[in-house]
Amino acid sequence: MRSQVPSPQTIVKGVMQIQKKVRAQQEWTNRYGKILPVISTNFQGRKIVGAGNKLYQDTDQHPWKYIPDFLYDYVPGIFGSDWGIAELARPENEWHPVVKWRVEALRYLQRQSRLPDNTYDVKPNGYMGAYLAFAFNLFAIECNSRFDDDLLARLRNKQQFQGARHEVFVEATCLRAGFAIEHENERDGTRRHAEFTARHKATGQLLSIEAKSKHREGVLGQPGVPKPHEKLSLRFGKLLNDAIAKNPPHPLVVFVDTNLPYRSAERILGRDPLDANKPTRIMRELIERERKEHGGVDRYAMLVFTNHPHHYALPDELDPQRHTLSVMPLAMATPVIHTSALDELRHAVELYGNVPDEFPPQQ
Repeated sequence: MRSQVPSPQTIVKGVMQIQKKVRAQQEWTNRYGKILPVISTNFQGRKIVGAGNKLYQDTDQHPWKYIPDFLYDYVPGIFGSDWGIAELARPENEWHPVVKWRVEALRYLQRQSRLPDNTYDVKPNGYMGAYLAFAFNLFAIECNSRFDDDLLARLRNKQQFQGARHEVFVEATCLRAGFAIEHENERDGTRRHAEFTARHKATGQLLSIEAKSKHREGVLGQPGVPKPHEKLSLRFGKLLNDAIAKNPPHPLVVFVDTNLPYRSAERILGRDPLDANKPTRIMRELIERERKEHGGVDRYAMLVFTNHPHHYALPDELDPQRHTLSVMPLAMATPVIHTSALDELRHAVELYGNVPDEFPPQQ
């Protein structure tokens, strides 16, 4: 019998390659969550990027050296060229928020100094932060879940964009936390539905996920004129009550987008100045009021308040600081058997805005 025993050097090299792959995967997970890494290759001088069952290719006019280069072209490809042309034909003050973000991000880049290799190394302004975070979330959904055509239609609609964008963030967050997404049958009119059901792959824990976003006049495509910051509403009880009233079949996690400028968000999502371990008085009163209204019982498994104030920054201002506050119940109406699922979800919320620069090396 003949056999070829690998040399010690070959074995060591193989072990090192495996360890390198494991480290790279762990680094990706730590930074971007449990979503698939970007898959790309070079073919006949072109960069090819895979997303779901689609392939995207760069052009001579806009080669993709880095992942953000790809993302600048990715959203127009998803939304459609006819849609984009029609939007750009409108007066600038009537543009869809995504068009505004993309154009302003590219204008901001053009105002920066180029490096010797003709690329940029800049800290994002608000428009760039908004666009790239949204584009990477959308890309994560296409790569890791079933892309919902109804959601895409709402994203294209200027008046419906804000709520749909928040749902994109929530779905991408669940994917980063290791959940599978199960969309409900919205045609079933026998009951109200949450946004979707999330199944934690590691434990099988099912959660009903609801996404709520606070609409404000003249902001994120909404009609009207923006109000002064000091006159913005800090009330969110109606949004919570609407989510809870759906009475979903699984423990409920509600994501609330407060949609505030940074300083206003700090008032409610910061920490109590007298005790850094406590939320602010405004938030404590909101939570206590919700509990009293429901007979002293918390009708949720977790509340996640977020504030991503990219769109409140001026064109040359750096991307503003974000806020996140996760609230766990004291007296949960529907218990969560596998609390590790909530822990992973809470961690994944903090990964929002992490967008990779480099394409992973080809194997």
